[in-house]
Amino acid sequence: METEIDVLTEELIRFHKSLIDEKTFFGDLWNEESFPDKSLWENLKRLFKELKLHIYKEEKILFPYLINLSKAFRKEIPFERPYFESVNNPIEIMKSDHELIFENLNQIKMSISGRNFNSNEERQILKKLKEFVDEVESIVYLENKILFPRAIQIEKSLLK
Repeated sequence: METEIDVLTEELIRFHKSLIDEKTFFGDLWNEESFPDKSLWENLKRLFKELKLHIYKEEKILFPYLINLSKAFRKEIPFERPYFESVNNPIEIMKSDHELIFENLNQIKMSISGRNFNSNEERQILKKLKEFVDEVESIVYLENKILFPRAIQIEKSLLK
């Protein structure tokens, strides 16, 4: 049996929590002096800002609808058409956000690629950056390739 989209959505909300607080993710390493490169620091700050806005939109607009969509599909609640007309509309916005996030991730990956991180603190930053990039890429993959297509499919079936 496929994972229900409400279960996946709730799991993504839990994953998001680790992405929106840079101080929690990086701990004591989250300060400009720790970062070996000012542009890397600026790119990372911009990425966190973009992620916070993106996650806010997902969790306040799209995700509540997806949870209700899944419940309506199982006939636990009546289906109600959203104020945004179709799940496709916010999904397209989220995918556009994901493209911006990937652009920023790619800049960060280019900044750290082939770079010598000499001090222990710099190696810790590199390790955390790689973990962070992997986590963001995994979440975006789950949303773009699993959650969003399934939500579109469910909504179509309910509109028949």
